[in-house]
Amino acid sequence: MKCFFLTYSICLLSLFVHAEIVLVGKVTNELDEPISFASVGFVDTSIGTVANVEGEFILFLQEIPPSNSILRISSMGFEPMEKGLTEVDFGVPLHFQLKENTFSLDEVIVKSGALETIEHGNSDEKTAIKTNLAISDQPNMNLGAEIGRKFRLSDKPNYLSKLKFHLAYNNFDTLLIRVNFYQLESGKLTQIQQAKPIIRKIVNQKSGWVILDLEEENQVLRGTVVASIEWIGASKVGNTFALNVSMPALFQTHYYKYGAQNRWKVYPNMSSSMILSVQVEN
Repeated sequence: MKCFFLTYSICLLSLFVHAEIVLVGKVTNELDEPISFASVGFVDTSIGTVANVEGEFILFLQEIPPSNSILRISSMGFEPMEKGLTEVDFGVPLHFQLKENTFSLDEVIVKSGALETIEHGNSDEKTAIKTNLAISDQPNMNLGAEIGRKFRLSDKPNYLSKLKFHLAYNNFDTLLIRVNFYQLESGKLTQIQQAKPIIRKIVNQKSGWVILDLEEENQVLRGTVVASIEWIGASKVGNTFALNVSMPALFQTHYYKYGAQNRWKVYPNMSSSMILSVQVEN
């Protein structure tokens, strides 16, 4: 931790040249081991980011948030932390330790009998709307943004196979994304626990379909779910990571979250170009 604080103290001198206020810190577990790609942001605002692989993060702010603002730090497998900040917390490195949250997966994968592959979703490649996840002038400031789509699956086990989504345009050499799944009940999204975070790297792909083979994740889905693509990292050069969105798309629902700890926005009769492939027993 001493090396981390020293490094960031030196960096702060240059950071203040480019922004009025910065919030820097590191997220670790109780053994001081870094928690990679933890989500950090002010609750219900667009101010947020995702920590890097070493658990380090930087937030750029135009002004110190109101005194009732709450910073939330979360990561799958850990209990989230919420903290109110004062002026003395800005400009000095902070350290957040998350407590491990033990849980058991809802189901154990036991496939038996013949399986049928079923595809759900929207394959529209030419859409008038493109949603750009990388819309901040500051680096890494919109990491944690998510785009999701609702899928109506059967109530019996649906074994996750593939997820495809269409890149409208991307000018980053490398993208890091996290695939999340949420159960949708009474309009509320609840994240489905996974054995481990699903993180994938996209290299040198400017547009077209991205096909993610997820069968090895051993994930079971049931009922109405939302699958999302979360932006968690990118190479330094670039300013556009845009996905296709269709409108109108009758009886479909598009979800968008701008900010790592922000609320979801829901858009009926819209749909991101996304296809979910599952295997179902005959």
